[in-house]
Amino acid sequence: MIVAAIYLVPRLTMKGPAEVEKVSEEMRAVTIFFGNEGADGFVSETREVPAAGSFEEQVKLVLGELIKGSRDTKKISAIPPGTELIQVFWVEDTQTLLLDFNGAFTSNHPGGSTGEYYTITNILKTVSANFPQTARIQFLIEGSAVESIAGHYAVDKPIDVKKWR
Repeated sequence: MIVAAIYLVPRLTMKGPAEVEKVSEEMRAVTIFFGNEGADGFVSETREVPAAGSFEEQVKLVLGELIKGSRDTKKISAIPPGTELIQVFWVEDTQTLLLDFNGAFTSNHPGGSTGEYYTITNILKTVSANFPQTARIQFLIEGSAVESIAGHYAVDKPIDVKKWR
């Protein structure tokens, strides 16, 4: 027994390479909306995003997927190139989501009333499908409200998600 103890004790207490157990992060399916090929309707795409994080972090992840664009060339993204979602703020009392984008959101927008409509609608449909508690969305550019994204639709006040055309 003494020989066994002399042999086993050092091996049991030796620090070998730590085994890291791979923990899979929980994922959730989300729905992202894009314009269809004919620019006369909307189509959805399902994506998987991590399920962890605050409400604001979840919104940022989902809209990050919208900003990346579709994997299908027949689905059209109306998000201007270079757009980044800087920050998301949630106002519980009014169920208002404030989305703060970088300047590329407006400066790189191609313009046109249809393009602007699709930009706004893709965001509203994506948010309402994945975060139904959101009643209103306010667009900000680098921390400030703007009159419009491309000159055709007023976004200087929160938009009622359910009343949007």
